[in-house]
Amino acid sequence: MDNRLDKNMKVQLSMCDNTSKMGVLGLFYLIMDLATEHGDAIDLGMDKLAEKGLFWVASKTKIRLHRMPHMLENITASTWPETPGRIRCNRFYSVKKGDEMLAEGKTEWAIVEKNTGKPHRLADVYPEGMEYCTEIVCDEPFAKLSTDFEGCEKIADYTVSSTDIDVSQHMNNVAYIRASLSAFSVKEIEVMNITDIEAVYRIQCFEGEKLTICARKEGNAVDMGIIKEDGKTAAVIRFICA
Repeated sequence: MDNRLDKNMKVQLSMCDNTSKMGVLGLFYLIMDLATEHGDAIDLGMDKLAEKGLFWVASKTKIRLHRMPHMLENITASTWPETPGRIRCNRFYSVKKGDEMLAEGKTEWAIVEKNTGKPHRLADVYPEGMEYCTEIVCDEPFAKLSTDFEGCEKIADYTVSSTDIDVSQHMNNVAYIRASLSAFSVKEIEVMNITDIEAVYRIQCFEGEKLTICARKEGNAVDMGIIKEDGKTAAVIRFICA
């Protein structure tokens, strides 16, 4: 059983933004697909977990951008899980061209019981005897992102649409990134020159919900709060700008 997945591939047009390079959304979709494929390969796919009344939940993601590859550039995209803790585990990602690191990241995952919503012990479902890859990327700890956006600037409204909904029947994690980026113009994003993205997912959102996007700026960090109608923060997205 392979403890990591390495895929040699070309950067496709569907992954790119207006610069003809891999975009932030393309990168997030890529790592989501890598995690899904490798999870299935090590018998931790969505279908097998569903048979046990379990499902994966991503609570945090941290991505560092070194150089975004051009369309049709050859890259190697990789993912591997660390040795799991009791109820949480990091999954790492890298995108390289040869020995050049283009992007790196990690996601904090948990397995949750469908009926109770409680975290499930990872040791009960992870493959027995699996030897875990010891490579670590994006090794800084996850930031502590405040969910308090009271008094912060409101920059956009967002209604959750049908295209935001994933197989779990709620707003896909990447859709929160897309909603946050959509609050800025192409020119503003170019000026921001984003080097790091960090996301914390707290509350599910569903089709038709009306959300408010607020911004809080501290130094070179822009924190985006995705706020539900009841005032609760569904997600926080942090962009670090060069």
